[in-house]
Amino acid sequence: MAVVRAMDDLVRHDGERAIVAGRYRCVERPIRGIVRERRPADHAVIDLKDGTKVFLEPFDSGEGLRPEAERARFEGKTVQVHGIVHKRMPARGQSPLAPCISDITRIREDGEAGAHEP
Repeated sequence: MAVVRAMDDLVRHDGERAIVAGRYRCVERPIRGIVRERRPADHAVIDLKDGTKVFLEPFDSGEGLRPEAERARFEGKTVQVHGIVHKRMPARGQSPLAPCISDITRIREDGEAGAHEP
């Protein structure tokens, strides 16, 4: 299975099942316009080595809201996420033109036993 570590990997494997490898970070769901109040950081991105941010699941899927236990376990850690990579987040309505990984089947801390298995 291909491993995505930078935007060029993501472009090459767009629409394919792959592993996204990078640093897990909790973020607020992006919204257009000016937002003055703080919102919960209940979504997540993987920061790739070249600075590309890959969101976990499309926002309109429901799975974009990441479980609290997952966020607590992986925040700031280097992880491998197995799923389908998209250069542009698939969406039924408006959505950011940002990369994402969907249909996630596994998230493991890099170096965890079995983390390199497909």
